[in-house]
Amino acid sequence: MRVLLVNRPGGAFGYITDGWLNALRDRGHEVRRWDGLENSWREFSPDIYCGASGHKQPIPPNRGDCKVAIHVNPLGPVDIDGINENEENIRWTLNQKPDAVFGYGHEEDRLLWSGWASQHGIPWVPMPCAGDRIIFREVTPAADRPFDMIYLGGRWKYKGQTIDAYLLTALRNNAAEHNITYSVRGWGEWPNGICSGIVPEDEANKFLNSGRVGPCIAELHTHQYGIDVPERVFKLALCGTLAIHDPVPTIKRFMPSSIVAQNVPNFIDLCRHYSQNEEERVEKLKQVRDEVLAAHTYHHRMQTLFAALGFAEAAKGMV
Repeated sequence: MRVLLVNRPGGAFGYITDGWLNALRDRGHEVRRWDGLENSWREFSPDIYCGASGHKQPIPPNRGDCKVAIHVNPLGPVDIDGINENEENIRWTLNQKPDAVFGYGHEEDRLLWSGWASQHGIPWVPMPCAGDRIIFREVTPAADRPFDMIYLGGRWKYKGQTIDAYLLTALRNNAAEHNITYSVRGWGEWPNGICSGIVPEDEANKFLNSGRVGPCIAELHTHQYGIDVPERVFKLALCGTLAIHDPVPTIKRFMPSSIVAQNVPNFIDLCRHYSQNEEERVEKLKQVRDEVLAAHTYHHRMQTLFAALGFAEAAKGMV
């Protein structure tokens, strides 16, 4: 199969699409990032193009036999302020005449994207985040990990609401009262003395192998609706680091072994407990890692997309 992917954007979507690319190449498919030029499209002659309404690359009018799938935001009966797809992106997506659209939700979240099918006749495919098992893997034994807790990610005004309430409180409380060590790396607007700067992309796996516990923070709409779960919870498990998630109870639907806090005090206690109880940490980590490898890698997500687009044999070969 020849697959074109949207030209690599920055931020989380860049890492996510890298996960698609790595999974596809691992299974022998020919994959390229598209530069947006019609000539390169025709030269490559793709079987599938994966684009995004938030990173627009207009598709050539004569696209041949290529199947087109576009990443979109929710569009349905629930008004998720600031998250639902806007009118400009809807018009653009419709103009691309996609065979399917997909978004960061599981099958149980279909209602939140249901407008794509009911209003526009375009099938929606569940394509939540997952773990990139090609890049992220355990390379550092627990005994050699320098930190009790680690966090890699960005902080901005919207996400700062949950980062400040859960992550910063847990770090400061456990460090001050229980001598828990931690390292925060990333970008954006962090309080002084918390973040030690950006980790180069080729060192992300090494950093995620440097801690025993990894606090996971989601945004407010994820707390409320359970969609858009960041890929952190999946790739930490692949790196041998136990994820402790803030209150997103829907995670338990698809990864029953996950540790999900009920509130801030419970989040603080769970981070401390698993940092200090290695046997329990290792036992729980194995359960979560097994669940990720069984159903939540980007190999599985590409299998879902292939099947939805009618490539049944290619889908079987993804896992």
